[in-house]
This record gives sequence, C-alpha cells and structure tokens, in this order.
Amino acid sequence: MKFINFSNLKDGFKSHLYFLLLGCMICCNMDLQGQATLNIQGIIKKSSGANLDDGTYSMRFRLYTVATGSTHIWEEDHTNRVDVTSGVYNVVLGLITPFTISFDRSYFLGVSVDGGAEVSPRIRLTGAPYSLSLMGQKNIFPSTGAVGIGTVRPDTSARLHIKSDSDTTARFLLEGKDTAVIVMKTRTDTASISFNGTKITIPDLSINYASGVSLPKGQSVKYNALSTWQLVQVDTLLDRGVWTCIDDWKVQSSIHYDVKREYGPFNSYIIWPNSKGKDVLFKNIDLGGIPHTMVKVVFTFHFFDTWDTDEFGFAAFGTESPYDGPEQTTGKFQVGWRQYAQTNFSTLFSNSGYFKGSSTLAASDYNIQGEMVAQTDANNIRIYFGSNLDGNAGDETYGISNVQIWVR
Repeated sequence: MKFINFSNLKDGFKSHLYFLLLGCMICCNMDLQGQATLNIQGIIKKSSGANLDDGTYSMRFRLYTVATGSTHIWEEDHTNRVDVTSGVYNVVLGLITPFTISFDRSYFLGVSVDGGAEVSPRIRLTGAPYSLSLMGQKNIFPSTGAVGIGTVRPDTSARLHIKSDSDTTARFLLEGKDTAVIVMKTRTDTASISFNGTKITIPDLSINYASGVSLPKGQSVKYNALSTWQLVQVDTLLDRGVWTCIDDWKVQSSIHYDVKREYGPFNSYIIWPNSKGKDVLFKNIDLGGIPHTMVKVVFTFHFFDTWDTDEFGFAAFGTESPYDGPEQTTGKFQVGWRQYAQTNFSTLFSNSGYFKGSSTLAASDYNIQGEMVAQTDANNIRIYFGSNLDGNAGDETYGISNVQIWVR
C-alpha cells in the first residue's frame, strides 16, 4: 500500500493516511436522462494502519490529463456529504458538476479530504472490463439490441439511433481526407454513395422510390449537366376565367367568353369555340419564379365535323397581344404546331363503337396529341389554338383538352 498525505482532518490526528482506490466505472443514470456519472469507491486508513474513524467528511475530486502538474479540467466538491464506514467511502461523481469531457483518453483523479493536500500520486482511471471493447483492437459494440447516440432509449427497429435534443436538426458527419464513402451491403451485393468535396456520386445504382420524387419549385433533374423537362402546370379546364375566345388572332375587338366543355373517356373536359370554327382560344401562362430557357406545351387537338382537305388546326406562342399592324414584323406571335384534317377518319371509325361525344358536333370526331416548343426565358407568355375553318361552329370546329406546360 502507498502512504498518502492528507492535512487538516476533522479529528486532528496526524495527516498520514492510507488511500486505496478499489474500483471505478463509468455509468449512465436513466433517471437523469442519460447524464454520464463516475462511480468511485475507496478506502482510507490512518498512518497507523487503522481505518479512518466513521463519520461524514468533505472531499474534493479533480480530473487531470496528466499524472503530475498541469491544471485540472474538472472538479467537484462534496462538502460534508461523504460517509466513511470502516474506512470505506463511496461517491458518484458528475451529479453536482456534470461532466463536459469526452472520456476518449486516459484521465487521472486527484482527491483531497477536508481541505487537505491532494493525494499524491494521482490515481489513473481504469475502465470496467467490458468497456475495454470500445478501446481494444476490434472496436465493436458487443451487446445486442440498438445503439443510441444522444438517447438512452434507441428505436428498436434500427441498429443505430442518433438523436439531437439541443438542435432541431440531427447531423451525421462522415469525414474523409479526400473522399467520404457510405457503403451498403446485403450478402455479396454492395452499393455506395461517395463525396469527393465537389460532387456526390452513386455509381451503377438503380434507385426505386415508392411514391415518386418531389422537387422544390425551380429545381430539376440533370443528365450530363442538361436539365430534363419539368412539368409545372396541368390545366383541367375547370376554370372558365383563364381561357379567352376571340374572333381571329388578328382581330381582337369582338371577344367571346363562352367556352363550352365536353366530357370524354380520356379527356375529362374539352373546350371549343361555340360561334365560328376559326375563332381563337388563348390563355396567359405565368412562369415567374421558375428558372427556364425553354417552354413546351403538350395538348390534345380535337377535330369536329366536316373539315376539308386544305383545312388545318394550329397552336402558337406569343408574348403579348400579337397584332401590331398589317405587316406583323415584331414576331410576337409564332406558330409552333399545325395539323391538317384527316378526311378518311370518319370512314374508318364510323360505327357506333367509336366515341363521338354527346354533342351533335361530334359526327366525325377524332383527335391527335400535339406539342410545340419555344426557346425562351420569358416569364409571361400566351398559348394560342385556332384553325383556318370557314364555317360556323355548328358545322365545323375544333376543341382542346389535356393541356400541360413543361419547362427546362
């Protein structure tokens, strides 16, 4: 045994005592929500070899990173609260002054009694036998069940549960000198996600999403640095106020607001001019806040009744009112799609098995999907639909449905 010097003990006897640290361990107290504590048990004897008298003493405990010298990194005073029986005492450290140290290295414990000099030499803390697995060569958690970081009640459905009570965001940091890699493995199959400081790479991996991928407004998926088309609007044609019908794309003095709708098995609603077949439908599109350099409009164009071979339907883009005079030199209106009538369609699909709608206009209906593309970063554009028909709507007309706006 080692002789340890203490001074100013309550009973006034000579301050030479035996001090022996019997054991120490780090434990987690559930009642204190996982606060780390250190259990210390020791024995104190007088220089004569007799146990220290039974009683209650004041003791100070300090932790150091070195065996001698230096400044303590933590201390805790137990004033008149350490009971000694037959020389044996037991204290739990960390309840009065919580630990702020990481316990990732060796520490040395200094002890003094009733204000006396600190025990010399300091006592090196040792781990409980099973805690050595965290410092040994295997570096594994030998226990079964889930491991919690920041929680003493980890989710049993996960092997590792990381929780942050001090912040609304829990962060998991994986740091590598040049590259950080997460490797996932099932039996012999592996997949990885790597970050090299510039980009994240998922090599040769097919990703499946149960409910699709949702991107914030303005974001897009890129292949080889090129953005894919992004669907930004789908017109259900239920809002009568967004579409306008006019006599002619060059004549806007006479405006018709009555746009009819027709239900079909694949076309929810169809809108068409109800006065003259050549009347023009248009709609304003607001793309503000959506970065883009190209715009695409996808739609279904319907042909109703007795179209001639030289008659066609068209779709067009514009940035504002298209007509600025007879010469039309400013390019405010540009046709992006045109389709001639298919005169033999009514012969091919003349029987009752072909859907012709509930209107008398639908005697020889058919439709075709179309699309037009413009390279523009304008936020406000108009889309136009029309025809060169020369009859009234009761004789021949067109309709539009399934209108989608895409950007890239």
